[in-house]
Amino acid sequence: MASLANIWQDFTHLLFPYNCAGCSYALDESEHIICKHCIENLPRTFYWTYNDNAVATTFYGRLPLQRACSFMYFTKGGKVQEMLHHLKYNSRPEVGQMLGRLFGEHLSASVYQDIDCIVPVPLHSKRLKVRGYNQCDHIAHGLAESMQKQYLTTAVQRIKANESQTKKGRYERWINVHELFRVVEPQRIANKHVLLIDDVVTTGATLEACAKALLLVPGVKLSVATIACPSIV
Repeated sequence: MASLANIWQDFTHLLFPYNCAGCSYALDESEHIICKHCIENLPRTFYWTYNDNAVATTFYGRLPLQRACSFMYFTKGGKVQEMLHHLKYNSRPEVGQMLGRLFGEHLSASVYQDIDCIVPVPLHSKRLKVRGYNQCDHIAHGLAESMQKQYLTTAVQRIKANESQTKKGRYERWINVHELFRVVEPQRIANKHVLLIDDVVTTGATLEACAKALLLVPGVKLSVATIACPSIV
């Protein structure tokens, strides 16, 4: 029976090949979501190995963070942009989960392993209804699997929908996200070291707004991690 199942899987794979979320080439039977070549050549930042990295310095003077880092560099038209596009707009949440697992493998072997729980930046209910899922929830799920940590998708709530950040400047982005978030389950994060997760950091305005809500909870220590950041934040 096992051999018949494998034959059927190979046959369906031949008729309907799965494509890599990074390079769009067909995956072979040993690959899943992202091909081996793309995984080996991800533009990793290695920011988790040192404190004074470009993501951490973005928040200097803005937030009392323990640490901050990103997994990969984001470039326009590159493979990371392609993967994030699949994650956010092509109904492929499994891409976020795999990227989270890959990132978590690095973080679990670093100083980030001392976190207590993982909190994804939430989507507003209106946007969640349209998209069907929060991409950050799936990133957090993958991270939690690799790091063997708890992830909390309901601890923080986005209380109003903000406009798109894409064409806004730094100050406009800050105004756009001011007072967007509220902690609704403070007992789950009180006196814990929380790792706040987002997909991409640019100016850090959304992360800053969410972080400030979390830091109102007594005893919270906060670190930040994102899947991607520009090569120069």
